[in-house]
Amino acid sequence: MNLRMIPPAPAPPTGPTGPEARGPGPAGHPSRRLPAAALLLAVVLAALLPVLDLVRTPAPAPADAPATVFSAARAQEHVERVAAAPRPVGSAAHDRVRDDLQRELRELGLEPVIHRGVGFDTTSGAALAAPVENVEATLPGEDATGRVLLVAHYDSVETGPGATDDGHGVASLLEIARALRAGPAPRNDVTFLFTDGEELGMTGAHAYTEAGLLGDADGTVVLNLEGRGSEGRVVMFETGAHSAGLVPALTDHVPVTTSLAYEVYRLLPNNTDFSVFREAGATGMNFATVDGSANYDNPTDDLAHASEESLQDMGDTALAATRALAAADIPAIRKADAATYFTVGGTLVRYPAALVLPLAGVALAACAAAVLFAARRRRVRPRAILTCAATVPVPLLAAAAVGWAGWYLIGLLRPDLTGFSFGDTYRSELTGAGLASLTAAAVWTWAAVVRRGRGALELGAAVTGWLTLLTLLTAAFLPGASYLFLWPALAGATGLALGASLAEDSPWRAPCSALAAVPAAALLVPVALLLFRTVGLALVLVPLVLLAAPVLAAAAPFTGRARGRALALRAGLASLVAVAVTATGVARDGVDAHHPAQVSLLYTVDDGGRARWVSNGRGAHEWADAHVPDGPRVLEDEFPELRDPVEWRTGTAPRATVATPTLKVLSTRRTGGDREVTMVLGAENGAASQLMLYADTSDAKVARATVGGRTLPGGDNRISADGRWTWGFLHAAPPVDGVRITLRISGEGPLELRLLARSPGFPAGTLAGDRPDDVTWAARSSGYTLAAKAFTV
Repeated sequence: MNLRMIPPAPAPPTGPTGPEARGPGPAGHPSRRLPAAALLLAVVLAALLPVLDLVRTPAPAPADAPATVFSAARAQEHVERVAAAPRPVGSAAHDRVRDDLQRELRELGLEPVIHRGVGFDTTSGAALAAPVENVEATLPGEDATGRVLLVAHYDSVETGPGATDDGHGVASLLEIARALRAGPAPRNDVTFLFTDGEELGMTGAHAYTEAGLLGDADGTVVLNLEGRGSEGRVVMFETGAHSAGLVPALTDHVPVTTSLAYEVYRLLPNNTDFSVFREAGATGMNFATVDGSANYDNPTDDLAHASEESLQDMGDTALAATRALAAADIPAIRKADAATYFTVGGTLVRYPAALVLPLAGVALAACAAAVLFAARRRRVRPRAILTCAATVPVPLLAAAAVGWAGWYLIGLLRPDLTGFSFGDTYRSELTGAGLASLTAAAVWTWAAVVRRGRGALELGAAVTGWLTLLTLLTAAFLPGASYLFLWPALAGATGLALGASLAEDSPWRAPCSALAAVPAAALLVPVALLLFRTVGLALVLVPLVLLAAPVLAAAAPFTGRARGRALALRAGLASLVAVAVTATGVARDGVDAHHPAQVSLLYTVDDGGRARWVSNGRGAHEWADAHVPDGPRVLEDEFPELRDPVEWRTGTAPRATVATPTLKVLSTRRTGGDREVTMVLGAENGAASQLMLYADTSDAKVARATVGGRTLPGGDNRISADGRWTWGFLHAAPPVDGVRITLRISGEGPLELRLLARSPGFPAGTLAGDRPDDVTWAARSSGYTLAAKAFTV
């Protein structure tokens, strides 16, 4: 009897085997690469279609368009009149626009009313007061259940004509009123409110609500039209409560919108008139153009830079939303809950916010089930998944590093670009594309390294796990943003399960591992572009981190083969190309008469009568730099307004007569342990556009202040770099006879005061030659005169 040794059975596989384990796609016949190519095409199309909708604005309707539609050509005539000159509160141009609004509303058959008063803003920083004149007119409804309140502000900053901020909003309201009058009467009342003093802390909106003119907040829906940029699609970036009842009004003309924008906006220190109405109990929607913010709050916000296509988009969107809400049951809107909403390729997607947490739970269950299924089929190894997952933050940090280092180096090489608000230059698209390419190269390199000895399904499972975690976190803390990760997470879990069910030699297994990239591209790429237009190059790291996610999700099928020198060569070449694109974009973003350098320059006179030019140092041009050869210098002690940055560049300026602050004490009396000092703030040698009073609270405190019968809070209401000037009060367009103010002062020591008088422009003949055509004033700390005086009470 012969006994034969029976060879042991082969051990079951402990990880991915076959072609999928070796690389991005099977070797051999080119047809085996078609699945990966199909995935890449799907990802590109998923990103491209929403992006096209984001950049494509409608053609302006002509002046002879039907009477019931919005015509940008007709509205543009209003923009031209409104933006003929800067119109800050108290200026002659401001009064001209106010009178024109009344005339145009009467010509439309409406009855305008002017609400005059003094508006106050005490919500943040120094208390601010301004005389305001809000213009209001109402189109009565036939069977009103409430009213739709359309809002735009007609004032502008001192240095710019405000063609888009908020000339487009004002013109849109007038053209919408004409279009509504040309059609059947609405069901609900439609009120057109042209607020004043928005640029001064929304003082017009504050005055309107505090006077009780808002009426029944529960019966009011506000549509606020703003302008933060000069071109591009209109964005609905903020809603009030009950968004599930509001967002359907956008379906007839869909703007760019996302509930993420609301989550981001409520975390920022930015405010508009809508913020005031929302705090007063009203709900509604806030609209603005955001692209082209290089022209925001400066002289280039003019007719030459304002897009008529954007005006058409704003008008179409607001008119459609107004008609929908004017026909709606307003109380029913107030009964609705919140919603998650976003646009994809021009389609508005929305669902109740109550589904956010349950859907996050579904994503968690799907991810867990898919991983368990793949592990049981021995297509993935849990340890390998955990190893990949542990390194996922690396490419995200790399994306942030690319953004931070990119802007830092751009500032060193092109200091003239640092003068723009948000670092949003005129032509930043190519620079942004280069940084995005560098981010993609970094993510691909990471994926190629991680794929060594690991399968595509394992990398895909790690990415899906992170998407699921982000879904859960945002569902709990930023519910409006949860959709960005929810649908990619569900797609990733589906792809993982599909890939694990396929045969080992199937060319579809690796592409299935990256199925999450398709919805990630559709949702995250347009949001990244929208954020780039919002935060500019200065904070480009934020959109780059978002952009890294779809690249990360798509990387698995296209990595795994490169090793050692080949990997280094490919990564280096891709990075070199990306750097070249970035450098080309920076070089292309040059300066000319249509794209002028934005510089900071102020004319100041201290209480000793010394005149100086000062600049915050952001932005550069040889003409402006020649005015401030000295520095750096701390100026807050002399001019408490000039606290950011801490140090300023300075230069000697010619002496000239300017509006100089005056302070006259009328009375002093004791009240308990405190003193009450009544004084009049004013200016001599010219009119001031603003008076700014600051108190050194080192030895005494301002307990409260009283202006025009209004009590203002004391204490520390502003941040002071040197810790002294921690209370402040500003009055815009002060009356000729001065501003009467009473301070209640606690403490035994004297109260040191600094009073500043601000006036627009510079004294004649003080500049070193005319300002060149390729130079303009930046949005902050530029184009005005400051004179300071010290007082003690």
